[in-house]
Amino acid sequence: MVLVVIALAAGIVMARLPHASSLRLQREGGRLADRLSEARERAIVEGRPVRVDVADGLRDGVCLETLDVGGTVTRPPMLELGSDGDALPARATLADENGARLDVLLPAGFQRARVLSEAAP
Repeated sequence: MVLVVIALAAGIVMARLPHASSLRLQREGGRLADRLSEARERAIVEGRPVRVDVADGLRDGVCLETLDVGGTVTRPPMLELGSDGDALPARATLADENGARLDVLLPAGFQRARVLSEAAP
């Protein structure tokens, strides 16, 4: 009887815990938003363009699916941030091994990058 109660309780707890890959995707999205924001700030402060390889530094299990700059998919995933705050927004879509996706938006102008959404596979 005790084992049945423990098994039921464990099942309820496990069902409520977020999936590890989803947490990893959220963490990587936040890291990418921070990297893009810091690179933009550096470009503005130093008064010169800063190039960012958006796919570089993503951890295992998370990959860059697309990089869209002003409505155009960019390959290779290199983003050049100008000292003028950039006229075009950039959107990076990250994906994990389960097919979940997350968008990171770097708005035009001087705003910080932010994680937009997470979509189910």
